[in-house]
Amino acid sequence: MNSLHANAQLPIITLTATGRTRMNLALHHLFAACRFAARLQAIEQEYAGQAFGAFWEEALHNALGVATLTVASLESYANEMYFEGSILGSALTPAAAQELARLVDKESVLRKYSMALAVRTDKQLDLGSAPVQNVDALIKLRNAVVHFRPEWFGEKDKHEKLSKVLQHRFMPSTFLPNEPIFPHSWASASFATWALRSTVDFLEHFYAEIDIVCPLHQFKTQLSSLSNNAI
Repeated sequence: MNSLHANAQLPIITLTATGRTRMNLALHHLFAACRFAARLQAIEQEYAGQAFGAFWEEALHNALGVATLTVASLESYANEMYFEGSILGSALTPAAAQELARLVDKESVLRKYSMALAVRTDKQLDLGSAPVQNVDALIKLRNAVVHFRPEWFGEKDKHEKLSKVLQHRFMPSTFLPNEPIFPHSWASASFATWALRSTVDFLEHFYAEIDIVCPLHQFKTQLSSLSNNAI
């Protein structure tokens, strides 16, 4: 063998793969809401039949988690939908989809879904349907607790209006039987179950309308387990 060739070293080639990743929180928001709902259910069972007490603060805290995180999940799914462009891609050019995403970024949660539905199917979101009305009520509650405005007892206005919106959608807290639903009595396990089911029902309704498999489909077992069968 030629000594020159025998002693020669082959060059070392290093390949580096790079890629772009992103974090989705929509599902985790909903998973977290399920955990809060399960804990709220456990609190009510533990203190069933007892008078109002310090334990109710924990019930409220868990209910606040459900209210805020279910709506956060809905909004995150809407934002992911526009970010990915998978739903709008068949109806719009990439440039048009990006422009639409910028335009709707500051719009309400339901407006984002309504716009996507119109672009994809040329249909409008049915504001009178049960899934939409329940989510609309849930969003109103979330907004009210996040941007809370106190009112004097006996001089209630917005609190009373919201109580009427929420009335008959779930059972209020058994620990506050003589109070209006908002601002306190809504914090119940029944509310938590309603909020979770309303979120799931709306997403399933929306994705059925656009004829795409709902992203929650493969996680139904986990959602049921984490929520203690609330959904």
